[in-house]
Amino acid sequence: MTTETPLTCYICGRTSDDWMAVDMIGLFEDQEAARERFKEKHDKEPESYLFVCPECEDETPHHAENSYEKYGKYQ
Repeated sequence: MTTETPLTCYICGRTSDDWMAVDMIGLFEDQEAARERFKEKHDKEPESYLFVCPECEDETPHHAENSYEKYGKYQ
């Protein structure tokens, strides 16, 4: 499966054209569960597919790893 839409970071909630996925690598496998939790955390719907942006992965690696364990990550 492929997508060329901007991605939304699960942790910080930002969506950016700088984050594009041509394939699903790096995105959460369980998008539905991640979307539900995102809505609870950020009080809004995610704008696109969810993943952890590079900045949040660097700044909060423990949170990123927990997210990957909970929702899976396409490799």
